[in-house]
Amino acid sequence: MLFWKKRSKTKNERMEGASETGFDLVESLQQAADRGGLKPDDLFLRILFSSGEEAHREDRADVLLGKGDRLAEWRVESLRALFRGDRQPPPDSEMAHYPEAYIPFFYRVEYNVYQYCLTMELSPTDADLLEIYSQMRRRPDGKSLGPLHDVVWQSAALVLGMRPWSEAEYAAVFGQLARSARHFRMGPTSRNYFAYVRRTVGREG
Repeated sequence: MLFWKKRSKTKNERMEGASETGFDLVESLQQAADRGGLKPDDLFLRILFSSGEEAHREDRADVLLGKGDRLAEWRVESLRALFRGDRQPPPDSEMAHYPEAYIPFFYRVEYNVYQYCLTMELSPTDADLLEIYSQMRRRPDGKSLGPLHDVVWQSAALVLGMRPWSEAEYAAVFGQLARSARHFRMGPTSRNYFAYVRRTVGREG
């Protein structure tokens, strides 16, 4: 199984390569970006905190985006409504190697998990992330499992809003993320997957 550290390209090189086809924002995201004076390259998930203790997230459907002091709010009622096209993903054996075309999807999810946990001083268990990723695959708009799940949900919304991804591709990505968490799980309290994310994605952020 290949992961981030076994890839030779830097994160910036991977993102630049993946950007060659350009962005294709859904209309609602484009409108939100225009209101905030943001270009597609400026669309990063912003997480608000109250009292430095808890994520201020009254409704995960209100996605806050921005770069620097420029902010935009984007209302997302459903992840399923953001699926576009019917493109089929590679088989699981290829997804295990994080194919180049899917790097933007994998990276945005794992990087935002890292950023949230770093800020909140959390170290989620492999079982926690396996549960979140598995639910994201099976029930994209299922009931929230908590703030970290909301971060993953919003990350997926942003990915789906920025470029066309089919439902099958979405399911394949979260299926692989779940397999990654399962691969590292050594017991009910092991935290090996997040330790790996912290070493690799965090290093490249």
